[in-house]
Amino acid sequence: MERAVKKNLILFLVGKVTAVLGSSIYAFAIGLYILAETGSSLNFAFTLVLSMLPRILLAPVAGTLSDRLDRKKIIISSNFASAIWLGVILGAFTFFSQEIWILYVATTGLSIISTFYSIAVTSSIYNMVGPDFLQRAMSLNQAAISLSAILGPVLGGVFFGIIQLHLFMALNILTYIFSAFASILIEYNLFSKKTENKKSTSMSEDLKQGASYIKAQPFLLHLVILSVWLNFWFAVFPVAMPYLVLTVREMSPVQLGIIEGAFSIGMLVMALILSARKEIRRKELSITGGMVLLSVVLMMIGLPAVPVFMGLSNVVIFGFLMSMVLILSASIMFINTPVSVLLQKNTPDEYRGRVMSLLETGASAMTPLGFILFGFLLEKLPVWLLLAVCGFSLFAMVFYLYRGKMFLKLLREEDQPRAASI
Repeated sequence: MERAVKKNLILFLVGKVTAVLGSSIYAFAIGLYILAETGSSLNFAFTLVLSMLPRILLAPVAGTLSDRLDRKKIIISSNFASAIWLGVILGAFTFFSQEIWILYVATTGLSIISTFYSIAVTSSIYNMVGPDFLQRAMSLNQAAISLSAILGPVLGGVFFGIIQLHLFMALNILTYIFSAFASILIEYNLFSKKTENKKSTSMSEDLKQGASYIKAQPFLLHLVILSVWLNFWFAVFPVAMPYLVLTVREMSPVQLGIIEGAFSIGMLVMALILSARKEIRRKELSITGGMVLLSVVLMMIGLPAVPVFMGLSNVVIFGFLMSMVLILSASIMFINTPVSVLLQKNTPDEYRGRVMSLLETGASAMTPLGFILFGFLLEKLPVWLLLAVCGFSLFAMVFYLYRGKMFLKLLREEDQPRAASI
């Protein structure tokens, strides 16, 4: 069994890295192309909206289908569908027209297909590796995403001036096909306990059942609320950091790029460390400690904008922000990893797709709302004050958890059996 799990992990990692890295390179190239052709940041922002909106709207549907159908078939079909869709776009872009709207259509279609793919993959991880390798699989999944976030812009920027956009599309088509074949070889139902009896209920009824199940499970409900709360308040970071570095401190775009790159590097390093170690036993300490650290670091990131520190050299500030961002990424991994493991372990297979999709819908919806709100507030409040408010709001969740105690009690009960067996 362990041999089969390790084979699954290798194939999963290879397929995930290939697909995500190819998509990251392509997305970066598309952004550069649109900016170069139109000179409009609004047009670029529109592509971001088109890539996020389908995930917010369709995640519950994708989760329901993931619980009703064979997830392996969904994963493989989604990879091939992405390759075919991008092939159609490549043909239209090459022989029909090179207008920007075709790229908008391409982005929307890929985002729709990706929603069904990502929910099916997330819902399949437990069945693919089982409880003992779950933290490793979740960490490697995050490592693949972080690696693509680092290499995608680098490789996309290097190749953008050398090859045409058509070749970026062709490269991404190949990565989707490669990922599909890797998925064919994975045993996604190695630890599956799902019965073969398929429900005859409607999609809407399945969605209601999924929401009702979460409401009826206090532990899962708290995990979902915790994830949504964190995603909303953390949305201040990608909005405030460029403003702090470029506008307030008047540092260079290169320095901003390095600081933001450090975030992905920190996530990658922590993901690899967690994938190599045993499952975190004190999940209560990991989650609450990570949240306290996250809130403190967010507040400290705003210090360079405080008037008393404005006289400090930007060289010093650059080093300070780099260290803060690395700590920030580590704190996020200490929260996300045990939360993801707990969600996987505490959700029955027949509900896992809907639970994961409802979580993704809530978290995904909070992020753009946070972008809009914090972008507006940056014009009204000092950046250090806004970061302090968001940091305190994250800390308030820790206070709420310890005051209510129910979630922590359930969390300790979840940790007890494992701690007793070691």
